Order: sequence, then structure tokens, then C-alpha cells
Amino acid sequence: MTEAQDALVETLAGALGADPRVRSVWLSGSLARDGGDPWSDVDLVAEVDEASRASCLADYRQGRRDMPPTVLARVLYGCILTAVTTDWARFDIHFADPTELAGMDAGALKLLAGDPAARPAQRPDSLDLRAGVRVTALVSEFLRVVGLLPVAVGRGEWLVAQQGDELMRRLLIDLMLEENGVTPSTRGGAKKLNPFLTHEQRSVLEALQPPAAHRAAVIAASADLAQRFLARARPLADRLGATWPDALEGATRRHLQTTLEFVF
Repeated sequence: MTEAQDALVETLAGALGADPRVRSVWLSGSLARDGGDPWSDVDLVAEVDEASRASCLADYRQGRRDMPPTVLARVLYGCILTAVTTDWARFDIHFADPTELAGMDAGALKLLAGDPAARPAQRPDSLDLRAGVRVTALVSEFLRVVGLLPVAVGRGEWLVAQQGDELMRRLLIDLMLEENGVTPSTRGGAKKLNPFLTHEQRSVLEALQPPAAHRAAVIAASADLAQRFLARARPLADRLGATWPDALEGATRRHLQTTLEFVF
């Protein structure tokens, strides 16, 4: 943690820790896991009663004397304050009620203020019970997106087809992260990928070229992505015992072959 990050954490934790509505304050995110770098934002969890959450969000969003001045402050998902300070430091404060805090992984939290008895249980590293569910969802979403290609082609919407290609590329990245056992919570922010991908995976992704805006190019790019994605997804699903969407896959293959003579 840099001096600037450390100073920001100290200021935020001091303000929150002195607030009678806040039961405990925790450092979270990449800095809590000792996986941050000088470009990482500061992530905190502030434990509050459900009845106090709205007032805390409104209070800290509008600014306080004991908080850093901000040039941007907004609320996400009804529970997270995300902000940018005047010197462009970034921080998020998740105002979590005790039940939400209890569901978090203690291994990804460091106590900054409050009662350590509120610490949630640490999850075992050996098994991620949600991995199979996530992989099933990734495969289903990929098949849905590639199945929409005939709509873009039929309308001559090459820009939309390019957007679909980019979405499939992002799903391939998410699948690769699942291959490596990188969960959404262990990865942290979306602005860093290199440490979580193997050399082989990065080589595959870096070799992918955005398709030109015409029919043949978008179809070829989508077919290439589909082949790469499914070749990796099936063994991973088998290893995790994930449910495979056989009916969706079969219908998508028939649909694309009938409409575009697209085979993958």
C-alpha cells in the first residue's frame, strides 16, 4: 500500500469509526488481500443497521468535513458509495448490514475499527460451490449471444455484430478466469487481468482481432470465438460437475446452420 493509499484508508476509517451508526469498518478488495498496486482503489465495508443505511449513504455522498473532498460521488446498488477525490484517488464504501457482513469472506477483510467479534467466518479455499453455477450461466449467455448473430446479419447491423463479438470475448475471459479458480471476489476490480491469466490464455486473447464491419468478417469472428469458448467450457463444466445447457446448445447450432450456414 502506498503512502497516499494508507493516508486515504486512515481518513476514511477515522470518519466511519467515529460515526455512532457504524458498528465496524473493514478494509476489503485487493488491498485487503495484499494484492493491490499503486493504481488500486480503496475498498471499505462499513457495518450498519439496515435502518441506518440510507442516511449513511446520503450523508457521506453529500460530503463531510472529516472526509476527503470529492469531485464525483454516487450510489451503486443501493448500498455502495463510490467516489473520486479532488486528486483523483478512488474509494468505495459498502454499507453492509450485519447479515450481509456475515456472508462475506473473512479472509478478504481486515478490521480497521469496531468490534472484532463481528468478523464473519473464513471460507475454505479448497472448494467453490458456486463455480459450477457460474460456468453454466457463462455457457448459456454465450450461446444466447452467438444465437443472436442472424438478427444483426439480417439487418446489416455490422456495428451491432461487432459489439456482440466483443461481448463474447468478455465471456471468454470470464471463462478463463474460472479455469484458473479466480472468483469475482478474489479478482477484485475489473481494471487488472494480467496476474489472473496464464501466458497461454493471454496469447489466445491478444491474438483475437476485432472483425471488420461486413458480413463475412463478423460471421468468421463469431465462429472462431464459439469454437474457442466451447472447447474450453465443456472440460471445465465436466470437472466442476456443472449443468450443461444441451437443449440450448442444440437449438443454437441448428438455428445458426439454417440461417447462416454457420457451423462451430
